[in-house]
Amino acid sequence: MEVSFSEFKKNDYSFVLFRNEKIIYRSRMQELKPLVFCVKKHKKEMRGAVVFDKVVGRTAAMLLAHAKVKEVWTPTVSTGGKKYLLKNKIKLQYQKEVKNIMNRKGDSLCPMEKLSREKGSKIIKQLLS
Repeated sequence: MEVSFSEFKKNDYSFVLFRNEKIIYRSRMQELKPLVFCVKKHKKEMRGAVVFDKVVGRTAAMLLAHAKVKEVWTPTVSTGGKKYLLKNKIKLQYQKEVKNIMNRKGDSLCPMEKLSREKGSKIIKQLLS
């Protein structure tokens, strides 16, 4: 792979879709916005591709599995996100595992993580509609 994990971490992109040695999509948007946009606009190209994402929680893992990516690289993955990816046979490269993805203040669970726990896979339809 031409693009390395360290290169991804150095740049200011929050999300990169990489397939057949080409960058298909990249974004500086925060939270789930770039992933949701990518699934809506590039779902076909995501199948079997590699994704670099700054943070992968359970909701992101559900979206990545829905898009049938082959591999995910992330500096930070939640335990729930990791379990979901591995259960769906998606290869995972990460540096740090955290119990939960927290909100920006760090004082409570990320709202999307909370919704994915409450709604399960129904959250995917809601995000993509």
